[in-house]
Amino acid sequence: MTNNRSFESRAMQYLSLLGSSRVLVIGDIMLDEYVWGSVRRISPEAPVPVVAVRDDTYVLGGAANVAVNIAGLKAKSHLVGLVGNDPAGKDILRLLRKKAIGVSGIVAESGRPTTRKTRVIAHNQQVVRVDREKKDPPGEKARDALFRNIASLVPEVDGVILSDYRKGMLTEEIVSEIISLAERHGAFVAVDPKHPDFAFYAGCTIITPNKSEAEAAMGGQELSGDAAISSAGKALIRKARAAAILITRGEEGMTLVERGRSTSFHVPALARQVFDVTGAGDTVIATLAVAMGAGVPMRDAVLLANVAAGVVVGEVGTAPITIDKLRHALRQRMRDQDIESQEQTETTTGDPSWPG
Repeated sequence: MTNNRSFESRAMQYLSLLGSSRVLVIGDIMLDEYVWGSVRRISPEAPVPVVAVRDDTYVLGGAANVAVNIAGLKAKSHLVGLVGNDPAGKDILRLLRKKAIGVSGIVAESGRPTTRKTRVIAHNQQVVRVDREKKDPPGEKARDALFRNIASLVPEVDGVILSDYRKGMLTEEIVSEIISLAERHGAFVAVDPKHPDFAFYAGCTIITPNKSEAEAAMGGQELSGDAAISSAGKALIRKARAAAILITRGEEGMTLVERGRSTSFHVPALARQVFDVTGAGDTVIATLAVAMGAGVPMRDAVLLANVAAGVVVGEVGTAPITIDKLRHALRQRMRDQDIESQEQTETTTGDPSWPG
């Protein structure tokens, strides 16, 4: 594995390059709504709690959260996807503009509700979740508008992220066209997959399933240990006709398998304490893509994404990465390594002031 301290030093230099990266996110856009309140009684109408609402908050989700992570790293972020002609769709556009994320690629489709997940929280516990969504593929008019937007934006970026939550936006036809267009214009394609058959994303550059998604893609085969993960990674690369696969493994870290390399790259998890894994996959693919777009070698891009993941899982809720959080985490790791190195030196040489 790359020497940790040398990576930290390189990573601090990489941070100044991230702002040059241009990444287009294409996929399923969502709005996460949180209804906060308290419960003081049970309804007389049914045995359910009555929530007295105190506040509502809105957070960008799905592909929009990936774009937020990219913007947080000071890279140029643009988004293509579907929303509805409804208040939730307008909320999404407003929130994206506030974060300086390009929205010209977003299509509002009549008759399609904006994908919205409403979570009712009382006393810090989720009482119920209400989903509003339509998983049908885009209609002909919306599909044609999406193709036009994709064709105009892909030539302007270093890379494309396909953020697939299987809400209907990424059809096989659209995915194939994106990958073909990106190849013609020299842009990489990174995929956060939900389709169990990775041939659906044939020709992508890198695919980033979590362990469960990799197991599903292997027909339900349980993947236990580095060797099994590496073997599955090679098989899934062939299925996706990809250059690489990055399998995220939670507390076991992540594993990068690259076409043409006999050895896999295992990276341990860095989080000291895990509070919430919500959105961690979005952070990983966003950081990876921004780094690749800035010219960072793939293995160092993976290490940087791992540091970013360690930051966001230590925060409650969907907490996107930012350049300042990443810089702070890298500095902290360098300080920790200095302390560890000093302790090892003292253990080896002994304290000269201590009588022998």
